[in-house]
Amino acid sequence: MRRLRIVISADWFPPAYRAGGPIRSAFNLCALLAKHHDVWVVTGAHDLGEAEALDVKRDAWNEMKVGDASLQVRYCSKGTLDRRTWGRILDEIKPQVLHLNSMFSKEHALIPLRLTRKRAGMRVVLAPRGMLGSAALSIKPLKKRVFLSVARMLDLFKGVTWHASTSNESKEVQMHFHPAQVRIAQNLPTSLPPTNPARPSDRWRIVVIGRIHRVKNLDFGLRALLRANASRPVELDFIGPVEDELYQRELQAMADAQQAVKVRFLGGMPPSELPTHFEAAHFLLSSTTQENFGHSIVESWAHGCPVLISDRTPWRQLQEKGIGWDWPLEEDIWQSGLSEAMALDAESWGSMSERARDFFKTQVRNDAVEKANLELFQP
Repeated sequence: MRRLRIVISADWFPPAYRAGGPIRSAFNLCALLAKHHDVWVVTGAHDLGEAEALDVKRDAWNEMKVGDASLQVRYCSKGTLDRRTWGRILDEIKPQVLHLNSMFSKEHALIPLRLTRKRAGMRVVLAPRGMLGSAALSIKPLKKRVFLSVARMLDLFKGVTWHASTSNESKEVQMHFHPAQVRIAQNLPTSLPPTNPARPSDRWRIVVIGRIHRVKNLDFGLRALLRANASRPVELDFIGPVEDELYQRELQAMADAQQAVKVRFLGGMPPSELPTHFEAAHFLLSSTTQENFGHSIVESWAHGCPVLISDRTPWRQLQEKGIGWDWPLEEDIWQSGLSEAMALDAESWGSMSERARDFFKTQVRNDAVEKANLELFQP
């Protein structure tokens, strides 16, 4: 494999964590690439929704160790990542490949994309990261429809290699930009943890991972859980930054109006703190209306935690695989399904937990997935 010079552009990068999955997707890809190539990351100096900058050296290169390899990260102050700065970065590094982790970001997609038009021999790989999904396009729909129309008219993405995470995302790209050159490479989660600790048998512990925002449809899952029957007391932890305080208060009011389920809001936390919560939980709950990949889902499996999710993710037929359930967003179905899950005996749940880890090892993070991600960067 020829060693390449690769620039990755992403709105957020560790130590930022509040944007969730997109940060983990970018970081895990960079960690893999750094084993084989020279990698530079251009990102913002603020976490999502935060006024205070990250505790990093700004507007200069920072060396970041990732296992036995390393990469260079530039955290750019607000307002500094213009055409001139991007031009200097590209002139300095002279990358063979530029990987963009956004479609709509001016600083991290549109400006560098336009600059590559004048640089022969530089390939552009663009990961839409779920932005072409129907649920994502329903947020500020007019603005996005106008953008997509103008992009097609101007052939803005001509020559781009699209990085689709799933076959469904590949279809979404082709629907909006046919004909498009699309390669499918599943997102990379973290590696399989070495152990699968025992869980408490006197109660059910359930986690919800993600931003506290109305678009996440958290109230649906909470309502269904409050109506379900359980063979043991139930504890539910919401883990994620609060982006909609009114919505968080509505969820809290639902929790306070009943006694059957103990509900806690633990706030946002970096990925390094999540394993402790996965390893203590019996299930992950996600009533999402759209999920392009679902890092929290696959990382739950890695930690032996089956999932209770909607049928709006790439992960389907979970009951047949014995690693969880995926249901349509109908409350009666969720209520009966949750009641079934929380009627499992300890032996049945333990078998499901081990199958979840095996599924992660064989189907989620394996040699074929890594190979597909590396091949994205080859001509």
